Amino acid sequence: MAMPGADLLCVAVGLLLYVFAWRDTQLVRRLRRDGVRTEGVVVANIVNRRDRGTTQTPVIRFHDHQGYMVEFTTAVQGVGLGLATGRRVDVLYLPGESQKARVWMRRHILGPAVVLTLIGTIFLGFGLVIAFS
Repeated sequence: MAMPGADLLCVAVGLLLYVFAWRDTQLVRRLRRDGVRTEGVVVANIVNRRDRGTTQTPVIRFHDHQGYMVEFTTAVQGVGLGLATGRRVDVLYLPGESQKARVWMRRHILGPAVVLTLIGTIFLGFGLVIAFS
């Protein structure tokens, strides 16, 4: 027997993840429309060793249009998502919000929204299964 409210909780989490995916998609649209493209350098990879494998999060450094040095970590992390230290990558950022930068690669641009949408769909599906069983 399912817990009372478990279906609503799963549906709510799924919809919340959809909202986060939509916000990320809007950020990518703004980056494509108004973003400034520059070149950055991978200065490090933050390595997190877990039971299921080693995840890597690249740290990118670039200079914004005002000459300030900005460092950011990519929005996606995972096995095989690290970038070689010292590698030059294209970076896209919003002029007033340099910390909302993204590496201009398909997996770094589309990855967060796709993952959030997939996980949201799973939660929504579980909520519907619980509700109608």
